Amino acid sequence: MTNYFAPLTAVAVLLASACSAAEPPAPKPAAAQKPAPTPTTPPTTAPTGAPATAPAARPAGAAHYRQAGGASLAFSFMQAGAENHGSFRQFTTGLTWDEKNPAAGSLDVTVQTASLETQDKDRNDTLAGADLFDVKKFPTAHYTANSFAKRADGGLEAVGKLTLRGVTKNLRVPLTIRTSGSGLELSGEVTIKRLDFGVGQGDWNSTEWVGDDVKLAYKVPMTRAD
Repeated sequence: MTNYFAPLTAVAVLLASACSAAEPPAPKPAAAQKPAPTPTTPPTTAPTGAPATAPAARPAGAAHYRQAGGASLAFSFMQAGAENHGSFRQFTTGLTWDEKNPAAGSLDVTVQTASLETQDKDRNDTLAGADLFDVKKFPTAHYTANSFAKRADGGLEAVGKLTLRGVTKNLRVPLTIRTSGSGLELSGEVTIKRLDFGVGQGDWNSTEWVGDDVKLAYKVPMTRAD
């Protein structure tokens, strides 16, 4: 803090010296004294709770879509030589899409694993149990892709990762994206290996009676979200 009293003190000392019979050397002028350091202004910082970096901007020209009614996510697998079918009744889908720049798109899907339905209660309970989907411990499966790529056949696929039963694996998901009256429609099929994700513990680890391949088929209407 600046010393505002130093000049007044110097004046008083000079007056006292002029009235004295003896003339001792005048004290060092206050101006010669080392001035007090001037406080510096601290650098501006972001307020508490502000993000360290701004969120990534949506690619120019891209639009965001959300899942509409009538979406389906079905699965099928082989058991004892017969094909079994089921579906997940509860899931959500988000899509960022620009037809002119597919590589900048993104896809996010969250599935409630306990919503599985095979039209057979015993089979539902078995699939939901700890040796297979273990829905109590792993209530959701999640797929996220941050880009799309062209397939060799000219089609499109999402390039992302699937997390199922606590295991995350790279997964390319083939997609057909069509314009519909209310927005877009996603559709396609992909096959995953259930044992890659630990869906099959104990006796279910064997493929003697239940196949390793699980086919997923999806058809999802999407509406513009903004």
